[in-house]
Amino acid sequence: MNPLSTPAERQRSARTVQAVALTGVACSSFAITVLSAALADIAADLNSTTSVITWVISAPLLAFAVFTPMAGKLGDLYGHRQIYLIGFTSAAVFSLATALAPNALTLIVLRVLAQSSSAATGPSALAIIMSVFPEERRTHVTGTWSAVLAASPAVGVVVGGPLIDATSWRILFVIQGLGMVLAVVMAWRVLPATERNEARGFDLVGSLLLASGIGVLLIAFNRASAIGWSHPLIIAGLASAPIALAGFAVWERRTRTPLVDLTALRRPNVALPIVSQVFLNGPYMAGLVLTSLMLASVFDLSTTAISLMILPRPLAFATGASLAGSLVNRLGGRMVVTVGLFGITVGLGLIGVAAISNSLPAVALGVSLAGFGSGMARPPIIAALTEAVGDHDVGVGTGLLNMAGQLGAATGISVLGGLVTNDSTNHEFMVVLGVAAVVSVIAIGLTSGIRFSRTVVPTRTTPSPTSPYSAVVEAGTRTGPKNREPNPFPDRGQ
Repeated sequence: MNPLSTPAERQRSARTVQAVALTGVACSSFAITVLSAALADIAADLNSTTSVITWVISAPLLAFAVFTPMAGKLGDLYGHRQIYLIGFTSAAVFSLATALAPNALTLIVLRVLAQSSSAATGPSALAIIMSVFPEERRTHVTGTWSAVLAASPAVGVVVGGPLIDATSWRILFVIQGLGMVLAVVMAWRVLPATERNEARGFDLVGSLLLASGIGVLLIAFNRASAIGWSHPLIIAGLASAPIALAGFAVWERRTRTPLVDLTALRRPNVALPIVSQVFLNGPYMAGLVLTSLMLASVFDLSTTAISLMILPRPLAFATGASLAGSLVNRLGGRMVVTVGLFGITVGLGLIGVAAISNSLPAVALGVSLAGFGSGMARPPIIAALTEAVGDHDVGVGTGLLNMAGQLGAATGISVLGGLVTNDSTNHEFMVVLGVAAVVSVIAIGLTSGIRFSRTVVPTRTTPSPTSPYSAVVEAGTRTGPKNREPNPFPDRGQ
């Protein structure tokens, strides 16, 4: 992008970059909602059980949680455009291969490989988009990003649900894979390069320790409901995970090129957005799976009917996310986040009430409230974190945020989803959904400590080749007494 072009041209160019980057993000999230609605059909087709098939969702979330911060770090080091293209090309291949999976194990493995590859797209897409917009636009930008993440599954429901009923669940991955191929071609032509910091080096040892600690912990949580908490494998997993994570913490303090500068986590605007994602995304994603299973076993609905019942969720999410920026300007970030999280809690509670009252309208209202609340809450939280970490480490910062969200989602689905079976009663679904609602309240307490920015005053600054607006506006000066915190991820490798 040419920093000497007119502001209008720079704005059009930035929006083009945003649209192309978000095309990839949309493809990566396309399948999640309709896939959750088709779990019962997939289990029957592959002669498997619902508890095993839930790994089609939870295992890829686990992979995403493990590899996202690594992908974000690689993008910070070697350029987000390169990581985006490599990751999405691999994801396209594995997504197309998923359509040919002959059994449940192969399906789960291919889904894990596809999501591990697309782990690069989240932090890299967001970092690229952030590089072409000024800082005071970040809540709006993250709102659009979140809205696309939600709208894509809605398209998946409208397109995929009827196609699955008419043909097979396999068509879903054919559509997703072809969409990813298109996204790679568009990205190759349009996405700009971002700054590289290759001298800092990649922390392979720390990455492996973090991956093994989180992976073993989540597997133990998932299988405990099936084989019992006293099983030797579960005990071994719960015992070894803290050792690996402690080793990660020790290593990160000693190495010159850490994956994560742990001292940064002492700052509330770094630690609280990350930790809150566990308790926001955990009950929210568990609620999606629980609602789908409840509609299949209690209400005996088809895949298309289930898809249409949970369609309001992503649509409401997209609406809440798109309104977040303007709501923050009027009400403040703290109020928007609190109201949004309260909507998730109430929505999950309503779905639980619907289970015992056999009320489909209550289900629709509940999923709508949960979706709208989640859409409202996420953009201000993301914007607060990206501002705190600074542009040099936005990849690893958003990678950690995504990791925490996927960690919460995988844990929520594994633990809460493991409490229900094909034969669960209305009352059992109500109890588990009630537990999910209670857990979501923790996120409200955690986000209360985040300091959200005030309005930004535009000022002039030196042009930057990766920020087309920087010749016109810089987001470094705010109204109010507090200025930007120092970069919590200092470049210690240079």
